Amino acid sequence: MELILRAKLENVFKARDFVNKNNGEVESKGKWQLQFMEKVESVEDGFQIVVHKVSVPEEKVSEYKNKIGSVITLPVKVACLKGKVYFYGV
Repeated sequence: MELILRAKLENVFKARDFVNKNNGEVESKGKWQLQFMEKVESVEDGFQIVVHKVSVPEEKVSEYKNKIGSVITLPVKVACLKGKVYFYGV
């Protein structure tokens, strides 16, 4: 099965490295993220904007940097952690 995310790309950025507070060493390098916004209807005739981030491999970042503001399609996989669903690019 293949899952495709189709949305307007709002931003591309590299997340901060995770640094161990005790010894100051970098434990994991920050990943590249694609950022999308979703308009979700609320109970009271309004809506809320939800920001989604999708991590992508560094070698694929150049494909997306010049597409900010455009609707893109992105093959993704899904992970679930503590009841929250996350997408990551493949």
